[in-house]
Amino acid sequence: MILRYYADADVREWHDHTLRLFRTLHDTHDIAVEIDRINEQHGPITDFPGEIRSPTPEDVYERDLKRNRALNQTIDQTPSEAFKRYGKLNIAGNVAVVDEEGTVQWASTLPGYANGYRPGAASLTAMDFLEDIATDPSNRLCVECLSLLDGDETFCPNCGYEFP
Repeated sequence: MILRYYADADVREWHDHTLRLFRTLHDTHDIAVEIDRINEQHGPITDFPGEIRSPTPEDVYERDLKRNRALNQTIDQTPSEAFKRYGKLNIAGNVAVVDEEGTVQWASTLPGYANGYRPGAASLTAMDFLEDIATDPSNRLCVECLSLLDGDETFCPNCGYEFP
């Protein structure tokens, strides 16, 4: 599994915090991380443990989001509803969980934190997701097999690992 950041988030603090959390996830939990810089606005990224690419938002949408059945099953909206508003792509600032074959299995649909969004938005936001898995990966990811979780399991339905 790979965590992918669609950079740069509009808010500089969110961008910097995302980079710190990605480094923590890589260093502490040995989770592979990478960045697709589709909206570069905050200067160079140095000392990052994963790959950094610079595709266009259109390329990312075509490759990762459009016609993605796995993603369609794990987010509330269709990818076009979540990431294409009024004909304009709105992907920057979000994060994705990518399987070994390169398919996005889950993606945040709201950059930043849940504050200011509707109730229940915490499960959809990039920052809340990253903070959840950086502090307690068993809450959203199984640390044994790196499968996605709903956050309320007591064991991993994929590998059977029992959470502490």
